Amino acid sequence: MLHARPELFAAPNHGFAWIRMIGALLVIYGHSSPLVGSGELFPPEWPVQPDEGVLMGFFALSGFQITESWMRDPHALRFAVKRVLRLWPPMLTVSVGMALVVGPMITTLPVGEYFRAHETWGYIVNNAGLLTLRHDLPGVFESNPWPDAVNGSLWTLPMELLAYGGLFVLLLLGTARKNLRWLAVLALIGLVAWDRHLEQIPGAESAGSLLSVPVESLVAFLVAFAAGVLLNLYRIPLSPLAAGAGLVVLVVMGNTITASAWMAFAVSYAVIVAGHFWPAKLTVPGVWVNGSYGVYVWGFPVQQLLALAGIRDQWLMLLCAAPIAYVLGTLSWKYVEDPTMRLRHLLTPAPATRPDPAEAPTETLRTDDLAPSRDRAPGEATTSLRQPPRRPSPAPGDRGVGEVFMKTSPPPGQPAPRRLPGQRGEAPRGRHARPEPGRYGDPNRLDRR
Repeated sequence: MLHARPELFAAPNHGFAWIRMIGALLVIYGHSSPLVGSGELFPPEWPVQPDEGVLMGFFALSGFQITESWMRDPHALRFAVKRVLRLWPPMLTVSVGMALVVGPMITTLPVGEYFRAHETWGYIVNNAGLLTLRHDLPGVFESNPWPDAVNGSLWTLPMELLAYGGLFVLLLLGTARKNLRWLAVLALIGLVAWDRHLEQIPGAESAGSLLSVPVESLVAFLVAFAAGVLLNLYRIPLSPLAAGAGLVVLVVMGNTITASAWMAFAVSYAVIVAGHFWPAKLTVPGVWVNGSYGVYVWGFPVQQLLALAGIRDQWLMLLCAAPIAYVLGTLSWKYVEDPTMRLRHLLTPAPATRPDPAEAPTETLRTDDLAPSRDRAPGEATTSLRQPPRRPSPAPGDRGVGEVFMKTSPPPGQPAPRRLPGQRGEAPRGRHARPEPGRYGDPNRLDRR
């Protein structure tokens, strides 16, 4: 989207990174109460669960961002590899670290018996399969208030994988093309109908599970994911006023069945709007906010270790767990996620000749992905319009939000064209540059997932 005053807003990919980090820290807050044994943070009979809304925001961002990834590079193999490089490395790192490093130090079993146990190696193998998650290690966290759960945060990752798979099928069918976008609308309608049907069945997760995936939660999160996809495909206008009104309506509805249906749409729209309207004054070095996925997957084990150490107050748990998880998440970004996502460039063919700017494929700007990513997230990021690569490339300090370079240098051996009397000069560059109306749109690229 194009802002009237782009200098007031950060690049949307940076806004999305902030939102994912805030969401990951809110998940730690939501886990603090049950993990210290003081019960659920919110009454389980509430149809609208605030912590569920946070997870819906993650899924909406993910749907929005990876749709943009396909729109910029509709290549099936590269798309699949990008998803693998985003989803698996952090999850495998935390699973191997807990099974082979932390587990032997805190297990109640002798170390030799711990390593001989099939459950130890099954934890790694099952989690590597993602759809076959295993949550317990032998002798680990058995006496905690929430026993036998090494990393409960991983439960949403199989749902993310299934969401990727469903979108992948739709995109292969041509959903990204204008005349076939109705397929995505039809999918959303079907998911909403299924979700409302499951909501009427008494009992939590009464629909059972698909391998390690609870069906009722899966369908609810897929609704938010599909909403993010449609917001991207149809370039639905983004308005802070409309987003705020949607959240106000959600609060006024109270804890009702209708509110639980509205929550997915209100939250999905609000988080995507917030990413596009994030204040420029809150721009920080990317490494400070890019580690949201690592914060998410490391937060639960850190809290279980603190509970094992004797912490039984939820606020003290939050105060201790949040900074530790933040450091681990930042390290995960710097040494696991960023390096592995760079590998996606190995599959990107280099152009044989210098492309014409009017026909060149769009460039992927390095920005941030949960999921809470380089190809995005979002990590789990994207803007609403696309543009060809910038030429010439500006210095980092000269790249302003909303800046578009309209002119290119003349071909070698040809003089620069003369400017006729009364003809306008080149548009200004920098933070106050404005794109020419009707041209390529906003360069703030969000295809980080």
